[in-house]
Amino acid sequence: MLRSLSTRILAIALCISLPSLASAQRGRIVGTVSDSARGPLAGAQVIVSPSGIARETGADGKVILQGLAAGSYEVRAYRMGYKSASVRVLVTAGQDATVAILMTPAAASLAGVVVSASRRLEKVTDAPATVTRLDAEQIAGAMGNSFAAALREVKGIEFIQTGVMSSAINARGFNSSFNNRMLMMEDGRIATLAESGLPVGVLTTIPKVDLAGMEVLVGPGSALYGPDASSGVLTLQTKDPRQFPGQTLEVSGGSRGYYDAQTRIAGTRGNIGYKVTAEYQAADDWSNTVYYPQVGTSGPIPERGADWRTDATRAAGTLAYYFDNGSRLQAVAGLSKINGIGQTNVGRNQLANYGYRDYQLQFVSPHWFAQTYLTNSVPGTTYQLNGFSQNSVRFPTVSIDSVKKLSAFPGDGRLYAAEIQNNFELGLLRATGVGAIDNTHITYGLQLRRDRVSSYNHWLSDRKTKEAILNDQTGVYGQIETPITDMVKVVLAGRYDQHEKYDAQFSPKAALLVTPISDQTLRVTYNRAFKSPTILQTDFFYPDFQPFIGVFGNFDGFTVRSGNTSSAAVVTTYDPIRPELNDTWELGYKGVIANRLYVDVTGYRTRFTDFVSPLVVIANPYATTAATRTYAFDTKTGALIANEAGAAQVALTYINVGRAWMRGVDAGLRWYVTDKVAASANTSLISVDSIQRKGTDPPEATAFNSPSVRVTGGMDFTDLLARHSVVSFTTRYVSKYSFRSGINYGIIPAFGTFDINAQYQVRPQVRLLLQAQNLYACSGGSSTPPAAGVSSATSATYTKDRQCGFGIKHQEMINMPAIGTTIIAGVRLDRR
Repeated sequence: MLRSLSTRILAIALCISLPSLASAQRGRIVGTVSDSARGPLAGAQVIVSPSGIARETGADGKVILQGLAAGSYEVRAYRMGYKSASVRVLVTAGQDATVAILMTPAAASLAGVVVSASRRLEKVTDAPATVTRLDAEQIAGAMGNSFAAALREVKGIEFIQTGVMSSAINARGFNSSFNNRMLMMEDGRIATLAESGLPVGVLTTIPKVDLAGMEVLVGPGSALYGPDASSGVLTLQTKDPRQFPGQTLEVSGGSRGYYDAQTRIAGTRGNIGYKVTAEYQAADDWSNTVYYPQVGTSGPIPERGADWRTDATRAAGTLAYYFDNGSRLQAVAGLSKINGIGQTNVGRNQLANYGYRDYQLQFVSPHWFAQTYLTNSVPGTTYQLNGFSQNSVRFPTVSIDSVKKLSAFPGDGRLYAAEIQNNFELGLLRATGVGAIDNTHITYGLQLRRDRVSSYNHWLSDRKTKEAILNDQTGVYGQIETPITDMVKVVLAGRYDQHEKYDAQFSPKAALLVTPISDQTLRVTYNRAFKSPTILQTDFFYPDFQPFIGVFGNFDGFTVRSGNTSSAAVVTTYDPIRPELNDTWELGYKGVIANRLYVDVTGYRTRFTDFVSPLVVIANPYATTAATRTYAFDTKTGALIANEAGAAQVALTYINVGRAWMRGVDAGLRWYVTDKVAASANTSLISVDSIQRKGTDPPEATAFNSPSVRVTGGMDFTDLLARHSVVSFTTRYVSKYSFRSGINYGIIPAFGTFDINAQYQVRPQVRLLLQAQNLYACSGGSSTPPAAGVSSATSATYTKDRQCGFGIKHQEMINMPAIGTTIIAGVRLDRR
């Protein structure tokens, strides 16, 4: 036992000492980055090739890159608004090499740097994944006054607009009305609602004026990000107080009663940085009426209690301490609240004072990253409109407030997390002539997470147990990036996740990158991702969610029988829900051609195993004929699925469904025709080769729910109408496709849209903004909710009616309103 303990201590000591051993007998690069006026340039990203070491310049424009083995290196600097610049430098062991980099202004840059693909700074052309970065200027000039609208131009992303202020994103198929396959991150913290697994989305505490950048990684990301990154990762990065000091105020208004006011104040005092942000926005959303199935002899019941006035309130504050060695310690707190309409797989919710809060303590240094944080979601007085509408008929003498409580979602969802990460480089073998691991970059880390959710004994399994639901997860990950030669690099990564309710999962990643010419890379990659079931999918417990209909999590499995006794014949069985696996192979190319054209093309092949269905009906004891009536039983306990009065329920739950193969292409380009005229375009093509499922599985369980063709294009014109003006337009096309998710069932018509955006810099501190979303549109038809009431068995009525013109509405989601034109005008004041 003593020998075992000694071995562990030695292993830990060796791991801790590796970074310092690897740094021994190395040299440093001490650099200065300045602008064309020879002034220091803060916030420039500096990367050393081929080592991959990356740092950011401070307020004085200086940067120190250390731990470099002796040899020749290229040092390249990137910054928004400037052309990238590079110099060659010779590093000698034990000495400093001094460099000065001069950057000249540019309208924009073709290929910048990203973080999300490898969880460290690297050139986008070197990233082993399809990843797109939108910087602060691109976000500021995008349609609308939130981050979401900027995503409509991102390659590989399916952007779905559901309202003036609301939208959703998906990547590579199997979308649903309650999609949780895309992981959302905010400044390194997981931005997920613990109770549902949904991305925070419009509940973000970050206003648009505080965004320094967004990155979208398309495809499996579990190797570095864990179980929620099945289809991709969306990362929001806020502005650092020291790098972006000053005051910003943006006020705008427009059609549909839209108005928005957001502000940011940031600065430093010595080594202390501070930042305060706030925003309020509101609009009259587009609306429609849906009908729900009758109760008794009532006939179809029109939706009641829907308030289509939508608004969002958010605020946040940051305190930071900057160390002299470039490290930063910061504390962040934020809150938000929304009202409006939200769609689910089984109807629509009236979001009423739905609140979200986040608290984060974070330390960042050149080689270490550590954080701990808490996010907290509180549904307020949110209630389901379908249950409310039907219960209003079912209990006509009960007060409105009491009926709302019957259909409410009270709760408290908390996500506690902590993470520590280290990165270092190996460069010990250059002097010996053995270069196999020279300049190898290693990143590794540990994450701890606990989800604690309570529905106050109302709609989750705590209704039975009277105890809050707890889920504990632990994940360890690591990545090694090794340049085999000056042209060839290998990336190997893996993550091991232990979930207290499921078997452990391993998520590997492997990539081979070949760069025959600088900024042009071919890659072959393999990724495995997994998606753990959410608390909603395991612990939903809501008998009489609607009259005679119950929604139940699938933690124990279900046996479906032809009668309401345990002796009745078995129709089918469903195993307890388990993690979904996603294996993806990719072949890609990224390159900058003639300093004018950036191209990113990826072809992929994906295999889903045990993919998790949307909410589906597995038993219906009230079918029209006795021969088709079925009854669900809990496999573990043998109990009939019934309400508290003992009446059998139409049972809805989540299940795993077989295996699916699909393939597709994501391609994008950006071309600078001149320094002041740029064009961009991207397309996504996707198809399903095969889906394997049991014959008794509900058909909606295997719905692909993705258009086969998506195309987006646009152009930017600088100083076209006047000096200091930018005019841009974006157009997109989405092909017609079938969509089936719970009761949302039908055809989403093909559509095309045209948006225009104009900005004019009146003076250095004042900018005027004008935006028109969906100014011109084409619609292939409409899908209207069924007159008999929406249900999982009844499709929306599709009417083919091709129209094009100004103000034409189009539909992007079944059973949600058609979207029309929104015009917004505003002014932005910046003081530095």
